[in-house]
Amino acid sequence: MKTILILISLWFVFSKLYAQQPSSNPQKPLQVCETDLQWSDKKPPLLPGARVAVVEGNPKAGGHFTLRLKFPPYYKIPPHTHPVDERTIVLKGAINIGFGDVLDTSNAKRLTPGCFYLNPAGVHHYFFTSSEETEIQISTNGPWGLDLLEEK
Repeated sequence: MKTILILISLWFVFSKLYAQQPSSNPQKPLQVCETDLQWSDKKPPLLPGARVAVVEGNPKAGGHFTLRLKFPPYYKIPPHTHPVDERTIVLKGAINIGFGDVLDTSNAKRLTPGCFYLNPAGVHHYFFTSSEETEIQISTNGPWGLDLLEEK
């Protein structure tokens, strides 16, 4: 019985100490509407024509971030990779995703609003838009980047 009381006392003390530890990454509520976004022209590693708005976080640093990207009609990004998994949802328009070392417009899947895709880190892929402006949202962990491959 004495052992049980000691264990309960230790559990109580350690649970109180643990609960009082400050978080190393304190979170605050965040609400962002489309009208709050600050769009800017292409930022590396994107090619000219794209616009980007950071919703939260810092894509160049470690930790979680969320970006919105707008692409004009007939925009293309040739085969490339990312250093981390890319988690994307299509918000407007359509994006065509293909895999491999050559941009092949006949071998890509068309994703429309509401579609989600995951490109694992290091996977060779490309994308292009069609006749409408396209907007996507990337929400993943950084640091993020885009490494263009030399087409074969």
